[in-house]
Amino acid sequence: MTPGQQSTPRTLTEEEYELAYTRLTAIAHRNGSRLSRGTAHEALAETLAAIGVFTPAPEPEPDTCTALYLPHDTEEFGPDVFGAWQQCGDDPGHDGTDHDSGEVRWNDLLPGAVPAIQ
Repeated sequence: MTPGQQSTPRTLTEEEYELAYTRLTAIAHRNGSRLSRGTAHEALAETLAAIGVFTPAPEPEPDTCTALYLPHDTEEFGPDVFGAWQQCGDDPGHDGTDHDSGEVRWNDLLPGAVPAIQ
């Protein structure tokens, strides 16, 4: 599989992500750098995405459709969206399996889609 091909993306478990985050911040600290929490998470997420490994799905925000999608195709998505989990902005329980975050449109059958919690 080459970068850009549509397949089911590899997402880390919460435990794997926490281990990688802990190692990153420990290495930075040993080398005299102090990364802010946000910078460390962003650096880790973008570094992993560059090799086709992605952060775990976040908890959906309340009061909106809970469907999530991970834009993981480098040929389809630019750097502002690639690897950044998207949540559907429609009302909870909306009809159908098509979703829209305002930046990305998807359906529940695509690799990287997490259907809404019913």
